[in-house]
Amino acid sequence: MERPWFRVMGYVSIFLGLAAVICLMMRRWSPLMVGIAAAAVVIFMNGLPYGETMMTTFFDGFCTSFQSLFPLIFSGSLLAQVYNRSGAVNAVGDMIANALFKEDAGATRKYVSCILAMALASGALAFCGLNALVTLMAMYPIALRLMERANVPKRFVMGILSCGVYTFAMSAPGSAETVNILAMQALGTSSYEGIVGGIAACIVEILVTTVLTTVMIKKAVARGERFAYGPRDVVATSDAKCPNAMVSLIPLLVLVVLFNLFKVNIFSATMIAWLLSLVLFWKYLPGRGRKKRAEILKIMQAAGEQAFGPVSAVGSIVGFTTIVQSLPEFQNMLDAVFRLDLSPAVILIAAVCMIAALTSSSTAAIRIAVPIVAERCTEAGLSLAFVHRVSCFACSIVDTLPYGTAVIINLGIADLDMKGGYPPMFVATTLATACGTLVCALVMYFFPYLP
Repeated sequence: MERPWFRVMGYVSIFLGLAAVICLMMRRWSPLMVGIAAAAVVIFMNGLPYGETMMTTFFDGFCTSFQSLFPLIFSGSLLAQVYNRSGAVNAVGDMIANALFKEDAGATRKYVSCILAMALASGALAFCGLNALVTLMAMYPIALRLMERANVPKRFVMGILSCGVYTFAMSAPGSAETVNILAMQALGTSSYEGIVGGIAACIVEILVTTVLTTVMIKKAVARGERFAYGPRDVVATSDAKCPNAMVSLIPLLVLVVLFNLFKVNIFSATMIAWLLSLVLFWKYLPGRGRKKRAEILKIMQAAGEQAFGPVSAVGSIVGFTTIVQSLPEFQNMLDAVFRLDLSPAVILIAAVCMIAALTSSSTAAIRIAVPIVAERCTEAGLSLAFVHRVSCFACSIVDTLPYGTAVIINLGIADLDMKGGYPPMFVATTLATACGTLVCALVMYFFPYLP
């Protein structure tokens, strides 16, 4: 049945809804309310029944998102809380900092060392298949300790960690992340397709992020910004006795081994690592006797609170995008991209980016765009390896716009607002990944016989 308003209103509503999300997020509105407000814009402009659409489409998306995300963030928060409260984070952070920061090192060298240590460490965990959210939760307290030693303002933390988790680790040849696996399944290719172009792109992403973030940090420090823990960050005192640095790494290593080698469910693996951390760090937790048992309850309560807020915020935005995806105009926009009279390589990147932008999901971009564009690309002489590797990099360019689920979760974990915390993330996950995608496409296009 034709909706009473002109069909053009469907297209306008999509972009107005996205604009409302971005504007309200930048004005520090609660993401929970932003999603509801943006959904209302789309619903009313399309003449849809408000109550029915919200109760079905919106909250179906909300609940599906909450169910998939809450166990991951809650279990990761439990592990991070133990690391914070026991001082294990100080042990690991100081071990890395002592290896990187020389007493006579200049500020720029400290900034660069801090960025590379955080990005490479988080990237290594994610590359091995560890869930991105769990990786962030595990690395966050360690990252803060490194940033404290290097005096990098806290608002850069998620931008730097995102360089590892959401860029090269997700798109690189051989990655165990979902994006690479989905491309393999769609094209029948191997995980190492386009290894030369992929490695070149990874290097470019790291270099661009490091250079631009260092410049941003130096400007921020020149304006008087300094590192400071947030009000919700649990900080172990530096003079308190803490676990041995190598012992402190054991729960994290067990988590990686259980998940990657023994294929244990990520939630179960994280909970096992949490229980192991309680055993190993028990004597370093605050209090004695009943007070120590009360500390465990505080850990569980804090982890629940830390998980509930970001997951609810993401659910609201996912509910909004679910409504957008249900509109016929959404599918029409996708079809229009695939009909463009452009180079198949350009269409591939454009199609992947458009779907990632509209759904704020890199995996959705691979699922939808790659099977449709692959045939056209191969008919034009492009290899399946080209389609595989370039699409893996392209899908991460615009999946982290301000309304993206990853952005909302990351800033929620770090208790940062959009205005201060998003620009460093934009550098790492949009500018750097765009450069990486371009380099990957050029290398594989002009040197098609390289592996």
